[in-house]
Amino acid sequence: MRPIKSTLAVLAAGGLLAWWAYPAAGSQTAAATPPAPGPAVLNTPPPTAVQLENTGIWQAQPTMVCHSSAYRDGEFLNQGCVYDDQGAQLVTTNWPEHSLTFAYTYPTNPAYRGNAADLVEVRVKPLADATAFRITFNTMTDPDLVGTTIALGNSLLPKQAPHGANTLMPAEKFVTVHGRTGDIVDAATGKTSPVAPIVSVDVAHRQVEVRVPHTAYDPGTRTVRVAAAAGLWDRPGDKFLLPQAVADATHPGGALTAGLRPSAYFDVAFRQEPFDSPWRNDNQKTTLASGNIGKFFANVDFAKLAQHTNDNSAVPTSGYIERLYASNSEVAQGRRLPGDAGKPPLGSFTQQNGETVDGEGTPSVQFGWICRDDCVSDLPGRLQRYVAYVPDLPRPANGYASMVWTPGYAQSANDQVGDPGTGALLPAGDRDLFHQVANRPSAPTVVIAVDARGNDNWSYGRSGASVFEALADARRAFGLDSTRTVMSGFSSGAYSANKLSLQFPDVFSKAFICDGLNMAPSFPGINGIADTLPVDTATQHEPGSVLTPLLPSRRNQPVMEWAGLPDNYIPYNIPRERANAYIAGAQYDFTFDSWLGASSDHVVMCANATWKVLTDWLGDMRGTQDPFHVTYVRNPAMDDPESGLVGDHAYWLSAIQSRSGDLGTIDVRSQGFGLADAPAAPVVTGAGVATGSTVPVNAYTSELRTKPAPVSAPIANRLDITATNISTVTIDPKQAKVTCDADLNVTTDGPLTVRILNCPDRTFN
Repeated sequence: MRPIKSTLAVLAAGGLLAWWAYPAAGSQTAAATPPAPGPAVLNTPPPTAVQLENTGIWQAQPTMVCHSSAYRDGEFLNQGCVYDDQGAQLVTTNWPEHSLTFAYTYPTNPAYRGNAADLVEVRVKPLADATAFRITFNTMTDPDLVGTTIALGNSLLPKQAPHGANTLMPAEKFVTVHGRTGDIVDAATGKTSPVAPIVSVDVAHRQVEVRVPHTAYDPGTRTVRVAAAAGLWDRPGDKFLLPQAVADATHPGGALTAGLRPSAYFDVAFRQEPFDSPWRNDNQKTTLASGNIGKFFANVDFAKLAQHTNDNSAVPTSGYIERLYASNSEVAQGRRLPGDAGKPPLGSFTQQNGETVDGEGTPSVQFGWICRDDCVSDLPGRLQRYVAYVPDLPRPANGYASMVWTPGYAQSANDQVGDPGTGALLPAGDRDLFHQVANRPSAPTVVIAVDARGNDNWSYGRSGASVFEALADARRAFGLDSTRTVMSGFSSGAYSANKLSLQFPDVFSKAFICDGLNMAPSFPGINGIADTLPVDTATQHEPGSVLTPLLPSRRNQPVMEWAGLPDNYIPYNIPRERANAYIAGAQYDFTFDSWLGASSDHVVMCANATWKVLTDWLGDMRGTQDPFHVTYVRNPAMDDPESGLVGDHAYWLSAIQSRSGDLGTIDVRSQGFGLADAPAAPVVTGAGVATGSTVPVNAYTSELRTKPAPVSAPIANRLDITATNISTVTIDPKQAKVTCDADLNVTTDGPLTVRILNCPDRTFN
């Protein structure tokens, strides 16, 4: 590779004919705007979800906060969540047991989509002659498959819900709706009212509207107790379907988890759930298993509704908040089914569906699989969720800083939430990741934990896109400073954090990698050998998934990595490979901590309340804001264009394409800043001790290089470009602080086209 310097001369270099050429006089490229930092899904207007749209009499905007209620525009609305429809379970479990099986399982008939009774929202609205209810489901292919009970009013003792629901709750009247019909039953006598509810179904919006005439039940302007629960309907038997031991095409399974008399309900509205519950449905599971769901209800004030009083006091604005958001795609409703596109390979296993099976029903134990554009991910629906912790601190003028966290294998977004009594591996109280990072007066931070449509899809395809969709929603909802966004994650989620922050380095000011893998997918324990072999053995690796060659993209992104010595899940040689690369490359600002002894255990290390080591490093969360020197590794193998994940730009470089479709590296230094790289700083080694929750005293060693500030240099209208296997690159002259006639000093190993945005073409071939 030889340098070619251009002053608009014709040059020969290395046997290649090279020239810089202006187009014909007056010709100029069309005006263009450089791409915003990150993938398209981060920067597009927010999409909509049909479940959230209003039609007919309904006008109020949803709260978008799971398990919250509000009075808005003459309506009372209770926001449910998604994928929390797991029915009854006598004894709940923590990681990893909760990922192995569900409490209830849906019938295998694809019409149920493993999600048919998932309540998204329940609304109440008084009308002149009736009370209107709107029930919104996450999934609806056939409304006749689902039955819903609405309990109105109170009773001294709980009453048995009708139609074989096997569940008690207080009520004066039970309204049961299934498909496009329903009835009203007096809870005290069990008699069916001659007055029936008026039921209409909007399949397109997955909504059922129920109007209860005042002649059957008139709330007036009282405060009325309202409850609701959904299950599956037995059309031939005209009753609720009860789970049996194992699901078949027409019956749900899971009866063995629910005691001797299983409830028919999969999902209950008006719930209060702890945040350390993996899918925030532990209360639902145990309460349904008790047979009495009287603890789940709302007292609806019909006087407030009549006066159109708006009251959002029950919608949290700080602390833990679980938000719904509309994603950009829905390739299927509900959950992934075995026959869906994108067959998991032998050995795959993911968190949201329990045991994963391939198209022929073969189970496997591999840790996830790569789900690309042509694949139906575990959670393919339009509505998705994430957990945020918002500090109760004043929002800075430019917005809160943020840290995005992708959980590890078989973990949900809630698994990093710490609370006393939740298990030995979870930190206690306010020592968890959320509290420790968020509640810093010097850098108030919103911490965002993302499920990524099935985190064990390793952030490829729609899984990776959902990380940016959640971040985009959080920026809108909480007022975040986009220049202070840290990417982080644990285990397979740390692979995701590395992958996404290297593909899109200009989104993330820093990166924190907590015991991360280096290729995807990987199998714990044996991956120290299996991942280094020239052929796949225990795991089917995705081509182009190795991270170490992508590290040069981190020139302007400080990184902290944690590893364990020894480590029972991720052998030390895996993260050590990246550490060695950081040490060898003078351009990296890095800290590599090796935890020793008991705290080196993979599961303990990143949930042991040793977060002060991290927060000291995070500081104000800032990274390099306006780099004068950019390096980017183009990896087409990671592109998922249908999901909006194409990594072809960084800072003021865009439209980067490799020549052969393999990895390519582009390095550009602008002399327009009047800056140059300082001499490399030495690597400093040290040791420390941190207090923890699971392990009280935790020793670690550190290797770090703090990158010196750049030094002053003469300002020149010049770009120094070094390209390896790169065919095209576009440069934004405004951000690069050069003009259209900048001198280009190019070193390349083959044909390279360099374009300066909105300038006359100057193409090197």
